Amino acid sequence: MRVWICGMFFMFFAFSSTAALAADTIGHIQTIKGTATVIRGNLTLQATTGTALNSGDLIRTGKPGAVGIVMTDDTTISLGPNSEFSLQEYAFNPKEGKFSLVARITKGTFVYLSGLIAKLAPNAVQLIIPDATIAVRGTKLLVEVQQ
Repeated sequence: MRVWICGMFFMFFAFSSTAALAADTIGHIQTIKGTATVIRGNLTLQATTGTALNSGDLIRTGKPGAVGIVMTDDTTISLGPNSEFSLQEYAFNPKEGKFSLVARITKGTFVYLSGLIAKLAPNAVQLIIPDATIAVRGTKLLVEVQQ
């Protein structure tokens, strides 16, 4: 009986944790070449195809590394080698009229292809780079940040 109760508790905890993680997911890694990591708070996760991304995540690519990211609004972001990119704020809820995409690139190369947020609320997209903030109103952008 005790084993059965512990098993049920574990299954409940696992399912509720998975549901909470799914609710926080704002995008995922679609493609990866070389090495990359996702830093989430105090955790450093090895990035793989399908890795879920949350608001606040920092993505780093290695010297041989590239990552393709797809957000829930179909925004596409590509990072080249030796890049560092953080998803500072993200909201995509058309039913409630909530749109926001704020991202920071601190080094490396970055390609942005707009999704629905930029189409429905162009002022809601901000890309922050050293010495500048870009308000996106177009559909495609390439940025290189040198150290």
